[in-house]
Amino acid sequence: MTMWDVYCPEEDLVVIMLFPTKEAATEAAAEHNSQFSPPHTARWAVHTPGPEDPPLLSEAQREAFQRNESDFAELERHKRSVREAAEARLREADYDPGGPLFCYVCTCSQYLAPPDDEAGVDARCERDFCRHTWMQHA
Repeated sequence: MTMWDVYCPEEDLVVIMLFPTKEAATEAAAEHNSQFSPPHTARWAVHTPGPEDPPLLSEAQREAFQRNESDFAELERHKRSVREAAEARLREADYDPGGPLFCYVCTCSQYLAPPDDEAGVDARCERDFCRHTWMQHA
């Protein structure tokens, strides 16, 4: 199956890869070109397979990735709304956290990061009285 890329001579590289149709690549090239002043002259090119190509996915795999992307976007929206609500509650209670990375759950005024080898998604503040996660801090 022939795939199409968008090649930009001004950047001397393929800027967008793997379109299923020449029309889709042409449309993407026009969008790329419009982002510059003066406009670039990117155009479609037949894709040449290479080691950097992503693996070919089945329809079920593509759908799984799309559902994952949607779920994580929903999680980000929820996380943002929870943080905004927590901040609003503290403001309404006339609480001044006193620091840029304050804790939403206790009076810790700034997240104290653990050593690099212990950091990660579940990393907790190193302050003995806090120990809340990074996500629970502003």
